Amino acid sequence: MGNRRLRVGGFPSFLPSEQTPISLRDLLIAMSSSLNRRAFTGTLLSGSLATKLITHANDNPVPPQMTGPMVGHTSTDSAVIWCRPERPGTYRLTVTEAESGRAVTVAKADAIEDRDFCVTWLVTGLRPETRYRYVIASDVGSILASDDQIFQTAPNNESRTRVRLAFGSCADTEPLPLWSGIDDANVDGLVLLGDTPYIDSRDLTVARDKHRAFLRVPELARLIRHTSVWGTWDDHDFGGNDTDGRMPGKANTRRAFVEYRANREYGADGNGIYTRFRRGPVEVFLLDTRWFARTAPSPVDPTRPTLLGTKQWRWLLAGLKASTAPFKIIACGMIWDDKENRESDDWGTYAYERSALFDFLGRERISGVLLIGGDIHCSRLLKYDTMEQVGYPIHQMIVSPIHKRVIPSLNVDHPDLVHGAAMPHVWLRVEVDRTGEVPRLTAEWIQMEGRPMWSLSVTVTDLTPKG
Repeated sequence: MGNRRLRVGGFPSFLPSEQTPISLRDLLIAMSSSLNRRAFTGTLLSGSLATKLITHANDNPVPPQMTGPMVGHTSTDSAVIWCRPERPGTYRLTVTEAESGRAVTVAKADAIEDRDFCVTWLVTGLRPETRYRYVIASDVGSILASDDQIFQTAPNNESRTRVRLAFGSCADTEPLPLWSGIDDANVDGLVLLGDTPYIDSRDLTVARDKHRAFLRVPELARLIRHTSVWGTWDDHDFGGNDTDGRMPGKANTRRAFVEYRANREYGADGNGIYTRFRRGPVEVFLLDTRWFARTAPSPVDPTRPTLLGTKQWRWLLAGLKASTAPFKIIACGMIWDDKENRESDDWGTYAYERSALFDFLGRERISGVLLIGGDIHCSRLLKYDTMEQVGYPIHQMIVSPIHKRVIPSLNVDHPDLVHGAAMPHVWLRVEVDRTGEVPRLTAEWIQMEGRPMWSLSVTVTDLTPKG
């Protein structure tokens, strides 16, 4: 196999192909000793050593309480791993190729009070569509996470493959079998659309406590140990019902969000939390529709307030234009039309920015765009008549809520409504299939215990500008 360079958190390790038997006790002693070195440059481990570390993980004493671990953003060659130990210290991540037991690397990270003890590792130099095993250990050798901690990197962008993603919004912190249903569906990633969880406070301690309680929901905790997770926020995890960018204290809720999520990035220049990711034949743009709302004039109409803000707006348009993915999903916490109630947190309030987005899609002839929203405690499918503006119909998929509380009054009539229902415990399964001649996207609204509601199936040809 030869040597392969793997880089974690900026520290390189050269991984030898030969196997060197060693005991777990010897490994932990070596790891502890390395903490005393003034400059850490990585620890070299062979494939057999990694196998021993994982195989004998349960031989260690009961570890201290920990929130996580969680697999965050993954790409073709990188992964973000997150955890939150209960006490400060130095913690070690060991990553190994799951099938061969080779290509092991170890990197350290410090849990400090200023970050509420949250620890994040960025692992780079990985291979596409490859399964990796990981172990997290404390500086004194206790194994905090082992056994089934396996994640898989994304396939190459042009691979003829099938990708499955789960989307959901509006979740509480009680145990819920819905998360196990998502786990059983073998999805490649989970996308949290906001109100996940409900925080309704601008206090940093409260925000941290509620994020921690959410990630400790037993069924969710099992899912995120091996499934990539991305997220944005809506009003209740931003700070409160119907709040916008003028809200005092939003820096606190952003700080807690950044600490307790593992996205690739969080907006730009310390503002907002928007991000995007590519998974084979689909690229997902996760918008922030809270941080910038009403803080400045709109980039498309300076006489009206913005929703996305100028920087996020330009980021979105540039990303859509550059994307080579057959399907492009634009997702956010709020819905893309009017809630038709007294609240203003919907795209209907900023219809000029939505219309400008549709104009851009048509002008640039950008194919394969679909919209996803949440928030309203109803699930809906709308098919907008945008043939003249975009060149094909734009579909909006609304999925809400994960919890049991519904709001039937928000399932309003709409000329473009295909399906709509106020049903509890719903998530959205999106499968993008590139194994055939024409890429196809299938979306299914699923209730708890796997009960189907309705579905949407479209090909790239269906979403390609006509004329």
